[in-house]
Amino acid sequence: MSDKAAWVKRIDFSGKPLTKGAALIGSRYYTGSDFYASAQGITTDGRYYYCTGTVVPLKFNGLTKIDMATGRVVLKKERYLPPELARQGFNHYGGCTYFENKIYVAIEDKQREHPCIGVFDADTLEFTGQYRILGPEIQPNGNLPWCAADKDNRLLYTGYFNHCDHINVLRIDTLEFVRHIPISRIVEHTQGAEMWNGLIYISCHDTWPKKHIYSIDPATGETKLVMERSAKHNLVESEGITIWPMADGSFFHQLDVIYPFALAIRRYSAVLNGKD
Repeated sequence: MSDKAAWVKRIDFSGKPLTKGAALIGSRYYTGSDFYASAQGITTDGRYYYCTGTVVPLKFNGLTKIDMATGRVVLKKERYLPPELARQGFNHYGGCTYFENKIYVAIEDKQREHPCIGVFDADTLEFTGQYRILGPEIQPNGNLPWCAADKDNRLLYTGYFNHCDHINVLRIDTLEFVRHIPISRIVEHTQGAEMWNGLIYISCHDTWPKKHIYSIDPATGETKLVMERSAKHNLVESEGITIWPMADGSFFHQLDVIYPFALAIRRYSAVLNGKD
């Protein structure tokens, strides 16, 4: 851990789970360009984290690949936005998800009018050239904070940032729209999502000083509160989430931005009986 990251650890009072049965297993901290290139989305293949990052005022976009066991950044693409997307006004990487050695990234344009899903190679973090713009019939407000892969059914789910009352279903191979799924409760300020064992788990930067993780059953639309977390102060923003069970009990892997200069990757135990 760098000196800066160690200092962040000393001032970080956030992340405590408030839901019975949940535990914070640990946090790792990142600063500098590691922070800039990692502070939006997170996903995993079980060996590496893959993160996306955007700092719009600095015109900075990046991707990182982080060893889950050591926390070491093993590959980083700084100030990396594919020219084909930049020419069309895209400027913001959002959440991401892993599927068959590819990283699917939710990407927004400057005007927030026509977001897209872009596909990157997990080995190199290079853009594959595959992308699809989601029209107003799918994302009518132009906002696309997250995407989540359904590996068993070869589908991709997306949703909205504010007042999310349904999710969208795409075919992951072609990124073609399939249908909308209404959900049973409205969730606000959704930031990242991942699917595990038939449920979509969504991280929300929705209230202060508490943040929440919800589950959505795409078969029924049933939506439940799974975990409530303490943020302590409004300088902590919940971002992406991914899921992977580890030997130390970790299950949820949550990104938290600690403004203005640091990132925490927090690991939480599973919550088997989240409150509704």
